[in-house]
Amino acid sequence: MRLTLKNILPFSFALLLFGCSGSNTSLNEKLRAAVTEGEVGAQGYKTIQMADLTDFEWDVMYYFQPNEDEKAISDVLGFKWEGAEVPENHRRLLFVKEQEVVSYVDYYYKDFPLFVYGCEGDKWIYPKSRTNFASFKYCSGEKEIYTFIPVQCVENIRMLMDNKCPEGGPATALAE
Repeated sequence: MRLTLKNILPFSFALLLFGCSGSNTSLNEKLRAAVTEGEVGAQGYKTIQMADLTDFEWDVMYYFQPNEDEKAISDVLGFKWEGAEVPENHRRLLFVKEQEVVSYVDYYYKDFPLFVYGCEGDKWIYPKSRTNFASFKYCSGEKEIYTFIPVQCVENIRMLMDNKCPEGGPATALAE
């Protein structure tokens, strides 16, 4: 096949569109590794400090569900969000420093079933001083799910730790 401008332009546009979504892929990889790799401690969970995973300055982390649009995100942030809505089947962690979005990560929930739990008054708004998270895997039926909850609230969901996934068994990533 001969490469011509006519053939290259659509391909280049697709790369630009999908490759530059704005989501922090490096942070996505670090988060996935921190949550899914390694063993839980004696307390039944891993402790993950979000500040250790980020390489940028931030004050507050926000969690958003699928299809939350620009207006909903702006309402929560308290200032105008200029980015896209949260895509279908994705979740978003968005980081703010001094009323400016400095980074965000969208992760595909079907491939990385990380469920972020609210805690006390934070309700999916986490000041950097309270982003020490507990994480463990549990099974809901045949589906593996990973938790992400501030350590001070892990007792609120401790009963999920009893829902162990079979070793090498049929549990699979969550499918919605």
